[in-house]
Amino acid sequence: MRVQIFHVVLLLLTSFFCGGCDSDSTPPPDFGLPVTSITLRATETSTPFHVSVEIASTSAQRQQGLMHRETMGENRGMLFLFPQDVSGGFWMKNTILPLTIAYIGADGRVQELRTGVPFNETILRPADPYRYVLEVNEGWFERHDLGVGSMVELPPGLPTPQ
Repeated sequence: MRVQIFHVVLLLLTSFFCGGCDSDSTPPPDFGLPVTSITLRATETSTPFHVSVEIASTSAQRQQGLMHRETMGENRGMLFLFPQDVSGGFWMKNTILPLTIAYIGADGRVQELRTGVPFNETILRPADPYRYVLEVNEGWFERHDLGVGSMVELPPGLPTPQ
């Protein structure tokens, strides 16, 4: 009986401490969105960093974003596609995870980075219009020595934004 109780306690502790674990070798949770890999570089010749992203290409998908998500792996994120340049902002309503929000021009260059504070409903509006937005865990850009001016390489065959 003690052995069974020990195993149950061990299982519960493992679940508790690793519940937020999300190694990049496991597939992302299936939220019904297309998933692809994008590449980011500080310069054309610098080390590439790959991020597995869910694609939000419709108005409903963009409005939902990463709301209610409790975890996200280090090299995971969400890429928002727009049909043309836009100038609206993003907010963190119902968003549990602290995020870095990268506003990206049609040319793939990171124009601005903003920090999204969980549940904050302040609109984070960049100075210039943008075509794409990448949301990753807060601090991801700094941890990879990337920032404004970095280039994002998008793969062919992305959904047409609506």
